[in-house]
Amino acid sequence: MWVEVKPRWFWLILPLSLAAQDRWSCVRSGPFEVFSQAGERAAQDTLGRLEQFSFVLGRTLSREQLSLPWPLRVLVWRQGRTAEPPAPPALGRDSFVASVVADVHPSPQWLRICARMLLEANTRRLPAGIEEGLLDYYSMVKIEGVRVTVGQPPLHPSLDWAVIHLLSLHPDYYGKLRPLLYNLEQSLDPEPAWRNATGKTADEIRKEAAAYLGSANFSVETVSGRPMNPRADFRPQPVDPGSGGLLLADLRLSQGRTAEARALYEAVLKSRSGAPEPQEGLALAALAAGEEREGLKHLQAALTSGTRNARIWLEAARREPDWGKASAMLRKAAELNPGWAEPLRLLAEREPDANKRLQALGAAARLAPRDAALWRALAEAQESAGDFRSAARSWAAAEQAAPDEAARAEFRRMRRSLDERRREAEALARKREAEQKERELARVKDEAIRRIREAEARANREAGPPPAKVEPWFEGPRPPARVEGRLRQVDCLRGVARLVIETPGGRQTRLAVRDPAQVVVLGGGKLELVCGQQKPVRTVVVEYFPKADAALGTSGEVATVEYR
Repeated sequence: MWVEVKPRWFWLILPLSLAAQDRWSCVRSGPFEVFSQAGERAAQDTLGRLEQFSFVLGRTLSREQLSLPWPLRVLVWRQGRTAEPPAPPALGRDSFVASVVADVHPSPQWLRICARMLLEANTRRLPAGIEEGLLDYYSMVKIEGVRVTVGQPPLHPSLDWAVIHLLSLHPDYYGKLRPLLYNLEQSLDPEPAWRNATGKTADEIRKEAAAYLGSANFSVETVSGRPMNPRADFRPQPVDPGSGGLLLADLRLSQGRTAEARALYEAVLKSRSGAPEPQEGLALAALAAGEEREGLKHLQAALTSGTRNARIWLEAARREPDWGKASAMLRKAAELNPGWAEPLRLLAEREPDANKRLQALGAAARLAPRDAALWRALAEAQESAGDFRSAARSWAAAEQAAPDEAARAEFRRMRRSLDERRREAEALARKREAEQKERELARVKDEAIRRIREAEARANREAGPPPAKVEPWFEGPRPPARVEGRLRQVDCLRGVARLVIETPGGRQTRLAVRDPAQVVVLGGGKLELVCGQQKPVRTVVVEYFPKADAALGTSGEVATVEYR
């Protein structure tokens, strides 16, 4: 006889596996989904708290409705049915997953994590002290129906918390926090934002907040939340009786308890054969454990089952070597979750086409305004495309999104030196354009010469071989005189043209042309005389008959002209 020894985690998940058979209720609103095994009222009350929390935080951030890139799915336990503490939100299979206990207000730690998720998803990066103060402040809210109490100090209040409390509830600064946060989101320089909102610098406010903190005299205030009636506004939706096991598996995956998650997903797969959800969970759990082959097997099974989980399409694309297939998968992921920047980031990283890469980077950066690396990649791509105006805005966004002062200083330097890089790029572009023009001109010249050579060759072929004896074409009396020089000027007189020829020695010879038709041009062509100074000056050889004419000042009459 032997006894099977179960793994330690088996006994931990056994009560929850049994609870998976319980009847679940579901209500949804905005980015929130609540699944309750404690009845419909518990689900509606929990969703009401989430909505009120989102509303008061959004009002401070000047946002009418806060959103998340993934739904926040909250599981509600019955009191006394589980020994584990409520789980704060964390990314699971296809959503952020958390748990609470029915009729128990979420803890400050739980609310702080929730506030951070909402803050990061809906605002540009704010100064670190402001963000920490906001998280401390809103982690302490108390929500009862439509009434929300704010201002309760945390166990160890910080100076950052005191600044937010001072600007939220102190009579001297009441209502100053909202314009301050808005101004800080819009500006790279925080000092004007502080002065415009409070009339003082950040250092002056922090000094007042330090004294305020030391007094330990903090007021609280109960404010009206969003007008709502959870019983009427949040209608329960049907839930598959077998969904409990999947919900529990997703919770375990979000907690990093992958071995327990895999056991639960396997159990769901046995009862829901062919469903994509357990295959999705098994794939993500295997990949988280570093088991690539096992993960790929379940990824393929989930795709074959018709998964609509954007994470699965993205993880499959990461591992697909064929770019055509991978890009289609990434576009599918972006389509399934249009608020998630990661598929567009991966598209941009692998996209060979510069224009498509630029489009993907721009869309990803708009979805993830706090991602400095995305803004930097976008700015560099815009510079490469010659769009320096857009690049300046992207460098500014990268500076604002920088997580620390060192990165912020680097982005500031890149933004301020943008004009210099623009001038260098323009000079390089002009140089390339000039080189291209030179290459094109040389190509045109070479083409023209080639055509001339072809025409000459064709003419020679058509003319045939030259005659054996070249007969002299000039049969008249040979002129006895000859002069060679530069034809400087042609004087057009009445009925006569006078050529002024300058010889190499600097002397000038003047010859008369009485009948241009009688002048022979050696080498072919006809005599063309332009009155006045010759431009350009041409070298000629002129044969002539000596015959002085005192009236014209000429020493002979032209017989032949040869242009050289």
